Amino acid sequence: MPENLVFAGTPLLDALDLVFGEGVADSNAKITDLVFAQPPRVHPTRFVFGDSDTSTHPDSLLEVSGALPELVTQLRLVIGVPVAWQAVLPDLVGTVAVKYQSQTQRPMVAQVQTWSQVSLVNESGLTQPQQHAQATNAGATDQAHNAASIRQGVSPSYVEAIRSSREVGSQFQDGCATRSRLHANWSDGLADRRVNSTSPFQEGHRGPTVRAVGRFQDGLHDRRAWLENFWAGAIPRNKGYTGHAGAAVPLKRFLPSAFQEAWVPRPGVHLIPATPPIKPTCWGTALLFACPPLAAPMLMFGARQCEFPSTPPIGVVTVAVRKVYFVINDVSLRRASNGVEVPVNSLSLSLDASSWAWGFDAVLPHSAQSLIEPNGAGVVELLATVNGTTYAVLAENISRERSFGQTSIRLTGRGKNAVLAAPYAPVMTFTNSQARTARQLMDDVLTINGASMGWSVDWGLTDWNVPAGVFSHQGTWIESLSVIAGAAGGYLLPHPRDQTIRVRHRFPVAPWEWATVTPNFVLPVDVVEKESLRWLEKPSYNRVFISGQEAGVLAQVTRAGTAGDSLAPMVVDALISEAAVARQRGLAVLSDTGRQIEVSLNMPVLAETGIIEPGAFVQYRDGGIDRIGLVRSTQVQAGFPEVWQTLGVQTYA
Repeated sequence: MPENLVFAGTPLLDALDLVFGEGVADSNAKITDLVFAQPPRVHPTRFVFGDSDTSTHPDSLLEVSGALPELVTQLRLVIGVPVAWQAVLPDLVGTVAVKYQSQTQRPMVAQVQTWSQVSLVNESGLTQPQQHAQATNAGATDQAHNAASIRQGVSPSYVEAIRSSREVGSQFQDGCATRSRLHANWSDGLADRRVNSTSPFQEGHRGPTVRAVGRFQDGLHDRRAWLENFWAGAIPRNKGYTGHAGAAVPLKRFLPSAFQEAWVPRPGVHLIPATPPIKPTCWGTALLFACPPLAAPMLMFGARQCEFPSTPPIGVVTVAVRKVYFVINDVSLRRASNGVEVPVNSLSLSLDASSWAWGFDAVLPHSAQSLIEPNGAGVVELLATVNGTTYAVLAENISRERSFGQTSIRLTGRGKNAVLAAPYAPVMTFTNSQARTARQLMDDVLTINGASMGWSVDWGLTDWNVPAGVFSHQGTWIESLSVIAGAAGGYLLPHPRDQTIRVRHRFPVAPWEWATVTPNFVLPVDVVEKESLRWLEKPSYNRVFISGQEAGVLAQVTRAGTAGDSLAPMVVDALISEAAVARQRGLAVLSDTGRQIEVSLNMPVLAETGIIEPGAFVQYRDGGIDRIGLVRSTQVQAGFPEVWQTLGVQTYA
């Protein structure tokens, strides 16, 4: 719509020309601006340039030419099976620039319109809104002046009341008893000699000779026998009572108990009962070689040659089933430098297969702050002992918590091997200029200028050869060790106290062969205080390609007994240089598949088990179901006087 042309201001001259174009006839003519700021005085008042504003413009045609993205997909075709393929192309999104041309000529003119121009002298008079004030003789009137006292009386809103001999009527007053009969729903009977006062609410007086009736009143037992009351004094009555509990009668009864108070042995000789020796079974004189040599490597005589006493395997800890488990917990915290005991309220230790150091957390009293603060030699090393097992930890982070009437120190840190990581270890570049084995590469990492740092490696993998120039890593000592172990599907397991790093495989035995594994610990359901299970669904891979980089091998690892039709993502590592490392890495990939169960077992720290670390095989007996799995995480909570350990066990459904 075109804008309105409004002439709302007062012109500077009586006759003002509106000039459009070149030149002005009158030299005294003045040029003023067109103002489009005020609403028009008469509607409609329009100044239109060009065609009518109701004209329409033809539509413009915009042609866009573009290339759609290619449709990429993966198909697995089976001969003889019809395949229907359906795809949805993505939306075409773009940016279009449109330029509008009005086809209107706007020629240049000689005059330049500007908001500022040279002012002209005007002889007209000047009106000034302000002027100098002139003194006048008019009197000044003040809005405020001194008040003058007058003799007129003042009527206050509130005055002191003057007792009057006249009778004063009030809605609420002290009631006076009347001689006439008084009827009230609620009243207190008080005698009074005034009988001429009447009020809706007053203290009632019972007439001496007239009977007063009320729904609610106070019952008073006196000489007035005619007074009626719904509540009267209780009259004692003698009635027999039968109770469910009476006087106890002593009864002698023997109760069996597993525990009793200890008493001093009586004088005499105490004989310890001896266990009679087991007489060996005589199986005859025939010499037979019929038993498998690995199952029973002994000579058997007789027909029962393959029956031998069932003894637990060596190295297996079997927790017996008992009604009650007694555990004497012993938790302490000391400085490693001088053995000074550090008071502790509670502490916890944690370790999992993805960590290379024990995690440490403790709550100490405020008085122990000076014992754990860093000294000139660096962080303080502490020795945490839990039921006979000592762990070397570093007091790294210290924070103070204060509440009303109590102040405590929270201490967190890591195991002793944290000195091989940041911020204690520098970032260096590790390479092998000569051909080495993986075990030798770890020994080379734990050296400074060819000299040993005092740390040893407990190797638990199948070793392999690494050609010269293949290994190259930039980082700390512990990071380089993790890279070497991870190439074969292994992980680092710290020693509780010594400067030893244990290298273990994540799956020392394939999960589909765990039924034949001898567990390290056999735990009954009676020893477990709390159990929780969580099912996990992972892809069921049975085949994977393992490849090196520049000087490596390309291996195909397939689970035995399967078709190898489910392919896992390919694994590429520079240290995959031989078939031995490729097989170990492929075993780690194919083992972590299928339907799994995460079992959490909360149990005490027994003397026969101690603290069970990750990597141990645990057989958990739950009624008629025997589950065997690998311990993946261990967490110890020592809150005096109780000490519990929580095991995270990985097993398969």
